[in-house]
Order: sequence, then structure tokens, then C-alpha cells
Amino acid sequence: MSTEEAFLPPKRKARSSPRRLYTQYIEQMPSEATPSAAPDSPLRAVDRAAERGSMRAVSRQTLGDQVYEQVRDAIMRGEIPGGTEINQVELANMLGVSRVPVREALRRLQAERLLDSNPFQRFVVTKLSREQVLELYDLRQELEIFATLRARARKDFLDVDLPAVRRMAGELDLDMPADDWLKADMEFHHALHGRGSAVSAIIDEVRFRIYGYLHLAEPDVGRRKEVLAEHTAILDALESGDEDEIRAVIRTHVRHTRDRLVRLAWADGPPEAVEG
Repeated sequence: MSTEEAFLPPKRKARSSPRRLYTQYIEQMPSEATPSAAPDSPLRAVDRAAERGSMRAVSRQTLGDQVYEQVRDAIMRGEIPGGTEINQVELANMLGVSRVPVREALRRLQAERLLDSNPFQRFVVTKLSREQVLELYDLRQELEIFATLRARARKDFLDVDLPAVRRMAGELDLDMPADDWLKADMEFHHALHGRGSAVSAIIDEVRFRIYGYLHLAEPDVGRRKEVLAEHTAILDALESGDEDEIRAVIRTHVRHTRDRLVRLAWADGPPEAVEG
């Protein structure tokens, strides 16, 4: 080494990138230990965990989902009437869960306008006025017309969708319990409007807000017969393709339910059941 070289700073070794170091490490591993996925695959560790059995399929429903459904259904059945304050601690104790899934469920219900909340996080079941119910039914009417006409425009509606909807309509039975009737009616409308469509989800939100008024008393067979006839009229109009007739029969169906609900919910005397 020359005198000049002795006073020069030592040469720094080139630093390898983390990716290069990892690649070298993989190359030095025995072949039987080499992971099946590519070294740079983000799923490599997940694959190994799945092979060991430490990762398993999880339930699609969280605790929050279960609490949400129970509270929502109780509101829809009229068991928790409008104006009722929901105590988070009491609800958590009753359902055997912590307050976290309860709070998550109540916030979802608040977003769907089934609950109101004040700055102190007190949740109260929304109470609708007569005018609000009328407005929601008018909104439901126009949404159902839009959804039905949009479904009718699908290429395979007459050959595939319409027969399936007719079968769904046939599952509504006059002797069904009230809960089963409402579920079957909702399934009919889901099939009619397009299951999983955005407009169908919006219609559900509107229906949920009104459903708390639908469990006022025992089921009414007379109204059920009207509903079945109105469903048939809607399907017949869809088969004929007459858009004016489709609009007319849907308006008749929704208006009959709306007028009867308003008459019974805001009239003096004992209420009857409201269906449709």
C-alpha cells in the first residue's frame, strides 16, 4: 500500500438491498425448506399459515352483525317502539357481549335512521310522524317503479328472472306467521328488483324504517289476499311489457299499504295488523 493510499478513506462495501439479501437467503435454504410461493409473494406467509392449520375459515358474521340483526328485528317487530332509549350497558349484559359490538351495531342502526343519537351517545329508537311515513311510502313507490322497470330491461328477464319471481310469489301463504310473511314478502321484492342491486338495498332501508309499524296486531287475512292479487298484477304487467301498466299497478300496491297503515296507526281505537 502506498503512502497516498494509506491516507485515503477505506472503501465502503456496496450494500445489498433487502430484497437481494432475502433472495440470497432463500437460495441457501435446503430445497425441502423452500416455500412453495415465490420469495417476493405477499401471500407466502399466509400460505404457510394455512398449511399449518393456524388460519381457518372464519364466520362471516361478527358479534356486531349479530347484535345489529337482533336489535333491528326487534325494532321491525315493534317490540322496541319509537321513542325508547336503548341502554348500551343493559343491552350488552342481556346479549352476553361487551359494549364494543353493541356500540358498533347501534351506530349502524343510527346510519340507517332507525336510531337517533344525542351528543351523550344515548341512542333512541326513531319515532316517525304521520307526514314522515307518507313521505317514506311515496319514496318507496318511486324507487320500486325504477327498480322494476330496470329489472324488466334485462335481456334474460322474461326467460329466467320472471319465472323465478313467480315461484317466489307462490311461497307467500295466507296462514304464515307475521314474521314469516314479512320475510317471504321481502324475498319476493328482492327477486323482483334484483337481488344485491344498489336500488334494492335503498328500498330495504326505507322499508326497515316503516316496518316498526307493521306489527300492530294479529295478521289480517283480507289484506294478505289483496297483496297476493297485487303481486300477480305486477308480474302480469311485467310479462306484457306495458310500462304505464307497470307503474300503475306498483302505485296501487304501495298506496293501498300506505293508506291502510296511516289509517290504523293514527286512528283512535284498537289497531290491526298492516301487511304488504
